[in-house]
Amino acid sequence: MVKFNEDIEQQLLDIIKQHEYKDKAEVLDYDIIGNEVIFNVSINNSEKIPLDDLLKIADIIGGCFEYITVVNEQYRFYYTYSDKCVCDM
Repeated sequence: MVKFNEDIEQQLLDIIKQHEYKDKAEVLDYDIIGNEVIFNVSINNSEKIPLDDLLKIADIIGGCFEYITVVNEQYRFYYTYSDKCVCDM
């Protein structure tokens, strides 16, 4: 399983925690699949993360924010490592 190092995970978690309503998450929920990173955030526990923070996350991971979907009561934020970075907001 591919993961970010602990320092990067903590930076990302600090951004995501700012938008949670209750019971702040202590574990970052994400998947790295090929050149794509998908962050999963509960709709019931969080507001949609604003674009400026999504772009901060992109800077931290060295990737490109692509788009947001809602699946199974989760916001899913997609990032890629691509030369063709386009934000579909």
